[in-house]
Amino acid sequence: MFKAIVLIKKKRGMSMEDFIKYYESNHAPLGFSKVPNMVKYVRHFIRPYGNDVYAADEESPYDVLTEIWFENEAEFQRGMAMLTEPETAAVIAADEEKLFERSSIKFMVMEDRETIIP
Repeated sequence: MFKAIVLIKKKRGMSMEDFIKYYESNHAPLGFSKVPNMVKYVRHFIRPYGNDVYAADEESPYDVLTEIWFENEAEFQRGMAMLTEPETAAVIAADEEKLFERSSIKFMVMEDRETIIP
């Protein structure tokens, strides 16, 4: 498997509840419709957490970590080519404007290493 992650900040002034609702109802289905060769598409919505050791009083730099999985790197490249087709890129960008601080978007590929805990 080949995985990409995307870190994103929600649009200023948008509540977390509205952000999640729009992302799940509109943006996620749109993304999958434009890149149908994804094999897994997961959104991790981030909320500050604090306790006696870790402070939670600062705003998080990101509101969602999105995972996009592909069968292999070639399929990832094919998916990215679909996203950069001019018509698709315009549709995705228009929807992102409603939801994200687009300048916050950080797109990365992952190499996972797992420790098996006995």
